[in-house]
Amino acid sequence: MYKIILIDDEDEVREGIKRKTNWTSCGFELVGDFVNGRDALESMEQLQPDIVITDICMPFMDGLELAERIAEQYRDVVVVIVTGYEDFEYAKQAIKLKVKDYLLKPVNSQEFTAFLLKMKQELDDARAKREDLSQLKLQLNQSLPLLKERFLERMAVSRMKKEEIERKFRYFCLSLPGPAYTAIVGDIDDFKRDSYEDQESEIELLRFAAFNIIQEIFEQEGGIVFRTRDEKIAILYSGDPGLIPLIVQKLTGHAKHSVEKVLNMSFSMGIGRTYPELQQLSQSFQEANSALDYRFLLGKSQIISISDLEFGKSFNSIKYNEWEKKLLSAMKTGSVPKAAQYLKEGIDDLRKSVSSIDQCYGTFYKLLVALMNMVSEAGFDHSDLFADNPFSKLTSMKTLNEVQTWLEHQCEQIICYLAAKRTDVTQSQMKQAETFIRDHYNDESFSLQHVCNHIYMSMSYFSAQFKLHTGETFVEYLTRTRLEKAKELLSITQLKTYDIAARVGYSDPQYFSVIFKRNTGMTPKEYRARKGSGSI
Repeated sequence: MYKIILIDDEDEVREGIKRKTNWTSCGFELVGDFVNGRDALESMEQLQPDIVITDICMPFMDGLELAERIAEQYRDVVVVIVTGYEDFEYAKQAIKLKVKDYLLKPVNSQEFTAFLLKMKQELDDARAKREDLSQLKLQLNQSLPLLKERFLERMAVSRMKKEEIERKFRYFCLSLPGPAYTAIVGDIDDFKRDSYEDQESEIELLRFAAFNIIQEIFEQEGGIVFRTRDEKIAILYSGDPGLIPLIVQKLTGHAKHSVEKVLNMSFSMGIGRTYPELQQLSQSFQEANSALDYRFLLGKSQIISISDLEFGKSFNSIKYNEWEKKLLSAMKTGSVPKAAQYLKEGIDDLRKSVSSIDQCYGTFYKLLVALMNMVSEAGFDHSDLFADNPFSKLTSMKTLNEVQTWLEHQCEQIICYLAAKRTDVTQSQMKQAETFIRDHYNDESFSLQHVCNHIYMSMSYFSAQFKLHTGETFVEYLTRTRLEKAKELLSITQLKTYDIAARVGYSDPQYFSVIFKRNTGMTPKEYRARKGSGSI
């Protein structure tokens, strides 16, 4: 059963369509109907419709603007225009906005039912194409050649010469025109293994299905997608340095939503920094992997940008052995017991290997450098934690047990230090955001993007942290701030409603009145009257 919403400001038209259409027999569920595009757009995230049927001429937001916003934010949603306007200009605009169809009023019940049945068949075909495991198996057998996969991973994990990259790009018919570059890494968070008869086969098919979805989305936008040897999905992307962060956030959001909707399992993505040189993709790729590691701290189903977590200068990554990787991953999750466990396992293995003292010292020197880099890459001064010369401290220890006890203490200090620092930074940014909103609420064009630009934070990460900090979304907080000021002006001044609306950021007095009544249960005029009589 597919979900559908209906938007038309004419009650009789909207009610007529609702009453005369047998939605269930057509394979649809009518989950909402609205009188304007703005209310419909606000409900998209909650209702998650598959089809939107909308009039063109409506108050607050017309059908064409709604179609444009849906095309930007919800690419999988089908939009159908229903209107009495037969002007070809509307049709041309609708086509540019990838509107599925264009129907004229009055809507004939039989024709509309036939149209819905046709739409259901098209949606069924699209779903079957994605869900057909036989087709996925065929695509799996015909996937990119192994040599191409190996080259892309080698380019991502090591700094190759520009000439070699360009030569390989020509050979494999690849293109990343630049002038700036970034890397993204995605991974399915977990599998429901108990529900699979042939676990390995089913898991591989699900991984390939996720890869297929990501590839379709990003390669349409000029990106390169491949699978890594540790079964993650890697994306290399290029573009204008000023636009890449916004475009990547939109594409990763769309990709994550599509994978989770089709496969019914959570999916996370890590985003590296943007660099001006093609060879620096390896650095961005390492950062994307590091960002993805933080899902253990932030939870599943995340889009995590390294810029949101590590606030300092990025250092070149070093190649860790398996022990170091597990230890650093545990520390990033903030787990002191797991860090101690992995540290003990590594030292036990070192003891069993009967390595020389010099070899042991060399291993611990390398580990100390990794710990210092971890603190520095997070944007903090490692001398706060390593005030004395730690290398000299190491050589003064005579047994592995002494080294283990000291390193456990150092790891615990680092975990506590970074947790406290990140909390302080995030709290400070949220307070800056609140102040910025209170200072600019009266700007009618004020948006979430303005706040994120002000505090240098991605929109997805800011939205999550702001909700945790205030208990409200950005829109809820902004609306409450505006209405509190409006109440104050209604109480202490004799300003007209349209003056008050303009002063609190609403250019449309009618829309201001609608929002005011929705949140207070009264019109501005009624509120002023009750306030004056003392009944409030």
